[in-house]
Amino acid sequence: MKNYIILSLLVLASALVSCTKEDAESLPGSSIAKSNLKFSVTQEQGHDNIVMVSSLTQGSYTPYWQVAGISTKKQIDTLTVPFGGTYMLNYSIYTSGGPLADSMQITVSENDPFYFSNKSWNLLTNGQQGKTWVWAVDRPTGICYGNGSGAAVAPEWWQNGIAYLTTEGVADDEMTFNLNGAKNFTFTHAGATKAASFDLDTLKQTVKITGSDISLGNKVTYVIVKLTEDELTLAQQGDGWRNLWLFKRKGYTYP
Repeated sequence: MKNYIILSLLVLASALVSCTKEDAESLPGSSIAKSNLKFSVTQEQGHDNIVMVSSLTQGSYTPYWQVAGISTKKQIDTLTVPFGGTYMLNYSIYTSGGPLADSMQITVSENDPFYFSNKSWNLLTNGQQGKTWVWAVDRPTGICYGNGSGAAVAPEWWQNGIAYLTTEGVADDEMTFNLNGAKNFTFTHAGATKAASFDLDTLKQTVKITGSDISLGNKVTYVIVKLTEDELTLAQQGDGWRNLWLFKRKGYTYP
């Protein structure tokens, strides 16, 4: 117990020292009137995802900018807002008299074509409109779930199709990816839909889902084995093996 108390006091002392240092850095001046807050915001013409901000408040105050989940403490900075939409851009400074804040509304006309230039974004999501994927149960082999060797592109060892999926109660599962204001993922199972988010690594060709999972998933970062306009194959990569999930675009029928 004595050691625990000493450790707790040391942690508290460290936190107080840290706060004091932070105060010294971020509260350099006396309190000022809110009317003295000055800043400028400019969006790049023809590419309004690029937002240039500049703190014009007199004094050595450290600003804090925040918009669409992006933040910075620089006096002058350039922010990139990837998604189209209307946002509140917040500007604040901290003084010895307390925080002062102001804000303004900005509009970004469309998703950033440069940020989402890799074709994988559109193939997976169909952009803001979204794309829904379902089990590829009508593949010529009928096999759409199972496992195989480390470089397998379809199940080789344990092979399953509609019969297994029906037994597991997941045959009608659906998942949708879209870029409507965020990297959105929704999963529908047994008539209930759960909203979550995803991130796509276009260099590694992987997709990570946060707050949900794919049907019969293992909550891992999935390797994209195949991604076309109509087909999506995901894998859980092991050492010399893979678990594989084969999906198709909802509405697509194999020839």
